[in-house]
Amino acid sequence: MKRSMDEKFNHFNKKIVFISSLIPEKMCSEVHKKMKTGMPDAAIALQRHLLEGLFYNIHTDISLINVLPISSYPNNYEDLFIKHEKFTTEFSSENINVGFLNLKGVRRKSIERNVYKALCTEFSNNDEGILFVYTLSSSFLKAVKKFKKIKSKVHVCVVVADLPSMNDLSQNTDIFNKISNKILAKKSYKNMTAIDSFVLLTEQMAEYLKISCPYCVVEGIATIPSEYSIKCSQDTDQIKNVLYTGTLHKKFGILNLIEAFMKTMDCNYRLQICGIGDSINEIYQASKKDNRICFIGKVDRETVLKLQKEATVLVNPRQNNEVFTKYSFPSKNLEYLSSGTPVIAYMLDGIPIEYSEYIISPKDNSIQALTAAIDNICQLTNLERRQIGEKGKQFVLNEKNAKCQTKKIVDMINSIMEEKND
Repeated sequence: MKRSMDEKFNHFNKKIVFISSLIPEKMCSEVHKKMKTGMPDAAIALQRHLLEGLFYNIHTDISLINVLPISSYPNNYEDLFIKHEKFTTEFSSENINVGFLNLKGVRRKSIERNVYKALCTEFSNNDEGILFVYTLSSSFLKAVKKFKKIKSKVHVCVVVADLPSMNDLSQNTDIFNKISNKILAKKSYKNMTAIDSFVLLTEQMAEYLKISCPYCVVEGIATIPSEYSIKCSQDTDQIKNVLYTGTLHKKFGILNLIEAFMKTMDCNYRLQICGIGDSINEIYQASKKDNRICFIGKVDRETVLKLQKEATVLVNPRQNNEVFTKYSFPSKNLEYLSSGTPVIAYMLDGIPIEYSEYIISPKDNSIQALTAAIDNICQLTNLERRQIGEKGKQFVLNEKNAKCQTKKIVDMINSIMEEKND
């Protein structure tokens, strides 16, 4: 018998838990102060958007079992012991920040054990429910697999933002860590049998992971930009800011962007670069050769969004020449488009074709083509650039917002539950 839409949403009137890697609001200043490396801002933003959209669509509290997105003591974080504590969010008043021993070599086992304990506590009075997991962390999946042995009716839905075997793209990773990452990736894939459904960033991920259970593709979620008070530039303004924000790994094409920019001839152009990665030394050297290049370094997310909104053009120089581009959707593209500033980017295999109407792609992978794309946008009038930027902004804010994108997840799980009940 076919059920009404209201009856279908009743599938979410159960215990809903989300295993996350966020920073509770009350801990933000402390964590940022103690973290010695960069924060995973894109992953944090995606999780917040997922929670916002899910909460809107299911109208039910979502309890978090949270593990801080920090690195190990003592090289990358100041604390050896992370304490267990409760916190509140707008999505639930009862959430757990999991405590663990933050020592390299033992921290993953400590996280696994304490996430499992938290799961047992959260579902102690519930044999059914829905468990969301972000993402294919070996510690999370091992805990979930063990948990499913005692709570087999809990539906597990995993959000796969990165493939474990392709999430370290830095050329500075030493051989020990490369081997360690491969081992952890194998463990993650081995424990995928506990998963009932997937949320993937690209269609190609399903083939790579050999997924046989239901999945949906949510390439990302647009960031609703803050309303900064920005001076409306006039056509007489001379300085044109070309901006890149994000990870500065060679594989992401940052050095191509620098080379392409240095071939531009206009002395009023500026290349602003924000972030950290394995190309920092080369960026410093380039800034000495060309004083139009400004390396800003790592800045907070609010500053990044402000710079994006104020820029003349935003560039994502990642080209479609690496295997990993099939299995990732650059969150940077959605963030860029949300700003209302024109975006230059390449159409990667993992990007849906609909985006081609809203980004400016160089005609080929040559440095000259990227230079030409930069020149073409910078030479437009401010009105023309605003029209291009506004078109992209309206597309992502209307069609790729948290409510629309997470409805795909809710519809998928409702469909699965319907089939089980029928």
